[in-house]
Amino acid sequence: PASRKTLQSAVRQLSSRCTDKSQTRLSSSLADQADLPLNENQTRIKLVCRTSENNPLHHSGRQQGQHYTVPPGMYKDVLQRALPLEFKKQVKTFGEACVMIREPALEVMNYIRNLNLDLPASRIVLYGRRGSGRSMSLAHIMHYCAEDQWIILHAPWPITWNREYKEISQSSHKPNRIDHPAHAGEWLLNFQAQNKHLLKDIKIQSSYYWTKRESAEKGTPLLDIVEFGMNRIKFAADCVGVILKELKQHANQKQIKVMVAVDGVNSLWAPTKIRTDEKEIVPASNISLVHNFKKILKSDWTNGVIVCTVDPMANADDQREHDTPQYLLGKEGFECMDPFIPVLVPYYTEKEAYSCIQYFIDMNWIQTPEGKTEDGKKELIFLSNKNPYLLTRICASR
Repeated sequence: PASRKTLQSAVRQLSSRCTDKSQTRLSSSLADQADLPLNENQTRIKLVCRTSENNPLHHSGRQQGQHYTVPPGMYKDVLQRALPLEFKKQVKTFGEACVMIREPALEVMNYIRNLNLDLPASRIVLYGRRGSGRSMSLAHIMHYCAEDQWIILHAPWPITWNREYKEISQSSHKPNRIDHPAHAGEWLLNFQAQNKHLLKDIKIQSSYYWTKRESAEKGTPLLDIVEFGMNRIKFAADCVGVILKELKQHANQKQIKVMVAVDGVNSLWAPTKIRTDEKEIVPASNISLVHNFKKILKSDWTNGVIVCTVDPMANADDQREHDTPQYLLGKEGFECMDPFIPVLVPYYTEKEAYSCIQYFIDMNWIQTPEGKTEDGKKELIFLSNKNPYLLTRICASR
């Protein structure tokens, strides 16, 4: 009888534990499915499309599919030029910058978190179909690095250096090289805004001579080089080269951590529309900005990470058939970037699509009663095929 009571007690405890575990798993499952539609006869769960955790250093799979709010200062100084035009219009309309936390960005941030910075800089390439959110994921990763005190070297859309240039001039440093003074000046302005608080104590380790009368001696603050390039636009492209070289050296000496972010890196090997006086097309490698960023993409330095996207729109019209890095980079670009970690940015999952729609409903962007119904949400998802860009456009009130 005593052993029977002991056995019955053990069975009750085991049953209780199993029930507790089942309830825990059920709660977890319900939380994971909170943004998915349930059957008509089931109790519907309120969709949580936002998180109060606005620091990417603390983002994890628990917030995946939710939106976080980018602080205004971070948006203005670091992320504004990294984000697509449609998103910036949305920010202006809503009065806030909310970015969805997605798996590709979480994956890359986890890679960065576990990097061995004593090894050569790792290269990571985000790829995917048009409208999948590669630039948004890159911006999220940049925010993570900015919060973690990485110096960011950001090239927002380098194809403009090849095609949509404002003005060109012959380089004073290399006779056969082409400078983009205006583009270089814009880059310096953006670089200063993104990193000013991290550059105060950095001094250059070599001397540089601009003219017979103007020079920057060894030990000059790096911020002085930035200011000189913005004030003397003729030398802006040369200043960009100096900054990239100096930061590479400081990173090798473990003084700083450097993140290189390039949106549309395949454009660095795309044909240009720049012609010489003899009407010959100038190769991309002869453009100062392109040349300098190709050098920083080499994995011959430490204490850094290189995160890029590839984009079909950065290629020539007849080279946009596929979305894979190998195709878009071409032979020369692929050999330069290899080895790298490819990270696919897919269309929205069901969970992310419902979260996006719910965010638009909460912001009163979707105003019609039909759009707020379950059938309306399903129709929006069907029409967009879960393409993030198309879903945003379809939901727009225009």
